Amino acid sequence: MSKQYNKLIKRRRRAAYLARRKKALAENSAPKKPAPKAKPAKKVSKSVPKKPAAKEEPTTVAAKVKSSDKATAADVLGPDTGSTEAPASE
Repeated sequence: MSKQYNKLIKRRRRAAYLARRKKALAENSAPKKPAPKAKPAKKVSKSVPKKPAAKEEPTTVAAKVKSSDKATAADVLGPDTGSTEAPASE
């Protein structure tokens, strides 16, 4: 008799599951309220011109370096050794 009773339990459990599933599907697919229509944009009076956005100067470290602090070609490459003048000590 226990097998027959197990079948009864399975049937009831399955029926309950299907009822829950049907209810969940009905809630998800229920017709939703239509989306509200977009309202037209407000008109801006033409008598008040907009101010342009203020441009900010770069505040990075590279922008703060002065031209006098930068290395010159002589600093990097050394003195020009290919000059046409001869040394004066000879």
